[in-house]
Amino acid sequence: MDNRLILPLLCAASVAFAAAPFSHNEKPVASARHRAEEKAAPIVTTFDITRPKDDADKLHFTLSVHNNTSKMLELRFPDGQTHDFVVKDFAGKEIWRWSQGRMFTSAMRSETLKGKGQTAFEESWDSKGQHGSFTAVAVLRSNNFPVETSVQFMLP
Repeated sequence: MDNRLILPLLCAASVAFAAAPFSHNEKPVASARHRAEEKAAPIVTTFDITRPKDDADKLHFTLSVHNNTSKMLELRFPDGQTHDFVVKDFAGKEIWRWSQGRMFTSAMRSETLKGKGQTAFEESWDSKGQHGSFTAVAVLRSNNFPVETSVQFMLP
């Protein structure tokens, strides 16, 4: 490379380095790539709907949250409500919401998941008198790992 270019490049690089923000909280650059890969899918969720054998009118909703990393993860919630379940009819009209009429604390809360650990949120809905095509929506109300997933189902 030409010596006339090297000196200005070195000066520009030293000015850029000196002006860059510095923090003692930053992680090493080598782990940033690893964190970015984990960040793509740090949690995996499954949403299941089951019907108990002893009650044909009841549907059981389960939102399972699995920590897909080897590190502990903290799920942070804006208040006492960690999750919600909603049932909508074929037209998208809300038929039932688990949280409707319930009261929750206003204090922020968190839940820790161990590496490769999991937790589940479960609720039941009495579908008595309902029939047709429906969509169930499960919501994890976490500030840092929000999830909303849905499942379509039929009631005879």
